[in-house]
This record gives sequence, C-alpha cells and structure tokens, in this order.
Amino acid sequence: MVRRLAAFPLLFCLLCLAGSALAQEGDLWDEFLPTGEYYTLLDPGGRVLLETGRRIYLEDQYLTQDNRLYEVVEVDDAAKTARAKLVAEVELEVTPWSQLRRELGLTAVEAADEGGPRGTIALYHTHNAESYVPTDGTDSIYGKGGIHQVGATFAEALKERGVTVHYSEKLHLPHDRGAYRRSRETVLELISQEPDAIFDVHRDAAPSSAYAIQLKDQWMTSIQFVVGRQNQNLGVNRKYAESLKKVADDLYPGLVKGIFYGRGNYNQDLSPLSLLLEVGAHTNSRPAAERGISLFAEVVDHYFYGPSAEAASRSQAGAARRSALGLGLFVSAGVAVFYVVNAGGFAPALERLKGALRLRNRR
Repeated sequence: MVRRLAAFPLLFCLLCLAGSALAQEGDLWDEFLPTGEYYTLLDPGGRVLLETGRRIYLEDQYLTQDNRLYEVVEVDDAAKTARAKLVAEVELEVTPWSQLRRELGLTAVEAADEGGPRGTIALYHTHNAESYVPTDGTDSIYGKGGIHQVGATFAEALKERGVTVHYSEKLHLPHDRGAYRRSRETVLELISQEPDAIFDVHRDAAPSSAYAIQLKDQWMTSIQFVVGRQNQNLGVNRKYAESLKKVADDLYPGLVKGIFYGRGNYNQDLSPLSLLLEVGAHTNSRPAAERGISLFAEVVDHYFYGPSAEAASRSQAGAARRSALGLGLFVSAGVAVFYVVNAGGFAPALERLKGALRLRNRR
C-alpha cells in the first residue's frame, strides 16, 4: 500500500510564493524566441547537441541522450548558436523517490503492493496555447491548444495503470514571461492534493528531426526534461530527473532525449519532485507526441510504483535488517570481550560460565 505524504505546509508554500516574487520580476524566467527561430547548441567539434526554442545562457547545462554532460561556455545571440564544453560522462543511477524525500526531511514512502492502488500524479500546462502545426494547423491556439490533448493522453495512460491523476487544465494565458507567475497558483493548488510528483507538460519549438524517433515500430516524439538551475531544490531535482531518464533508458532507449538545465526555476522550487516536459516540437504531429507521452507514462509508473520502487523498498529493508544484525553482533562481541577481561582471561571466563550454568541447572 502506498502511504502518500502530506503536502508541504501552507506556510511553506506561501513563503515560497513570496520569496520568488522578486525573482519573477527579474531575469529568472526563460525567454522564448519567435516561431521558427531556435538555438543550436554545439560541442567543441561543432556537432549539434541540441536544437531548442528556449533561449540558451552561459552556464546552462545539457545532458545528452548518451549521458554526456555539457556546460555552455559561449553564446552568440545574433546567430542563435551556443557552444559547450564536455564536463563529464555521467553514469546514471536510480535514486528511489523515498530516498529523495528523506533528503528533504520528509516522511519516507513504501512501494505499492502488487495489484494494489498506486499513488497520485499531478499534471498541468503553463503554456496552454502550445500546439502542433501538422495536426492543429498552427503552432498556437489561444485557449486550450493541442498540448492539452497530449496532457489528456498522459493522464489517461497513467490512469490505465491504476495511478490517480489530478489534471489541471486551468489557463495561464497569454504565453508570455508572466505565464509562470500565473501557473504558480495552479502548482500550489495541485500541491494541496498531495501528489507524489508534478509534471508541467509543454512542447518545444525546433525542427521535427530534433524530436522524431522510432520505437516499437512506430514513429513518435522523444521527450526532453527541463530543470531550473536557479532553484534551491536543484540537487534533488537533478537526481530525480536523472533517475527517470535512467528508467526510460532501460525501458525505451532514446525516449528521453536529454535533460536541459536552464536559467530559471520553472516553479520547481515549490515541489522538489517537479519536472517540465518538452513533448516533441511544434513541427511534429500531435499523434506522434501522444504516442511518446503514453510510453513515458509507463516510465513514471515504473519508477514510482513498479519494479524500480519495489526493488528500492526491498533494498532499503534489507539494508535495515543488515544494519540491525550488524549492531546486534557488535553488541554481543562487546559483551563477550568485557566478560573475558573482567574474569582475568579466556580460561577463567569459561570456568565462570560453566559454574553459572551448573548453578542454574541445580535450581
């Protein structure tokens, strides 16, 4: 049975809301380019690492599909290009979400029993108007754009796996720098529903080839994670994003194309297990995006409530048992050493023990 955690206290949420208000007036929010324009991130050899409609800044980082971490060292805004240096080749590990919560000082969780109820996942869209040109006929529909259908497909795929979904379709129009300030209220509303994780579902603006992928004999879009660098939860967010990518890499290699660590916080300061998803680009078809997000629902279920969570729970239980056994042996050994020393040696200690046993038998 899953024991879902209590939401953050209201006071904490209000402090986060007030504390980041100043940041929202500054330069912490991403800036999007006009439709059809995008940045290209290159490695030192000129190889394309990333094409994205997000503005790229110095010190942004990108973890590629093959898990090479790069950091932006040069940006040419006029040419819409950026160059990055290789920082590390990352060996991804799955950090159990219960462990992530303990790192935040929150109550641990248990994995779901097989066939038992899952937990709760929350979904919303900061940029409601985002759409897919091949299917929707335009890149933006004022109101509920094509991205809402992708969100609905995500929600349905999770529900089919027994996950409770809180899906907010609240509008945060227009698509401008104030959208994240408006969606912040939605995040707080979702947190009050005590979800295990929150996803802000978007689509990117890039060439279709940047996201097109063939999996299970079907063409679909890959998914990119976006994590805000200016966020006090960055350490946990990074582990969380890398854990989800590791699970995706094991289940469907290529489904998660990378992790972009960008300037901003994307409201991830309110909820540590919060992630922004780019589900394809405006140049991809919406059905392709829906196929991609449906597979990703399996990844989410696998990480939070499936084999990954069960294995983590067993591992933690085993570690606890080993720790208790080790402590017991240590204490027993300490008692034995004290007994021998107090008796004046091993032989006297043995004779004293035999005498105690004979006395006990006579009684």
